[in-house]
Amino acid sequence: MTLAQWAYAAAEVPVYFIADPYAGRSRVFTHPQDGAYKRDLTDTVLGITLPTDEFPRD
Repeated sequence: MTLAQWAYAAAEVPVYFIADPYAGRSRVFTHPQDGAYKRDLTDTVLGITLPTDEFPRD
């Protein structure tokens, strides 16, 4: 767990979304409790995707 992820979970931010243009993927964390997110959503019920092919990359 990163420091940022811990800080958002400790502050009980309900949804933490990370879009990583370098890896070309995104992650959604939900259900913060005791300084950690209890769920990592890798799939959505609706099959929603976030295209990252046009994100800037070095």
